[in-house]
Amino acid sequence: MITDRLYIPASVSRGVRAQKTNWVMSIKDKQIETLARLMAEYQERTDLTPGQSELIRTLACVLVEEEDLQGYCNTYGTCYTMTTKSGDQMNRMRPEWQQLKEARHRKQIIITRLENWIGEGKAPVDETAEFFS
Repeated sequence: MITDRLYIPASVSRGVRAQKTNWVMSIKDKQIETLARLMAEYQERTDLTPGQSELIRTLACVLVEEEDLQGYCNTYGTCYTMTTKSGDQMNRMRPEWQQLKEARHRKQIIITRLENWIGEGKAPVDETAEFFS
């Protein structure tokens, strides 16, 4: 969860500190903008339950994360070359690429769940009702 505060060590210069603070705020702004757009789209189709609203909030965060990770991978590639102890060259997958794949998987699951609940404009069905009635 992104908060208004960000811990930045004292060893970081003021210029870099300002850049990092601005970066976090822009991420938060993107999330707020994406959340507003998604909420408007889904509320237009049906009344949302608190659980659906939270799922949409999570989806907004995942979409912004995916966009940022994709930008990183576009700039730096999905792999990097390193030199082993014996002096050989070896290609390794970037951690950001793995994070991007995981973000896309989470996005797919969340969208599937939302569309099953909301997709056809039907009232939400309590999936546990048969067990507790």
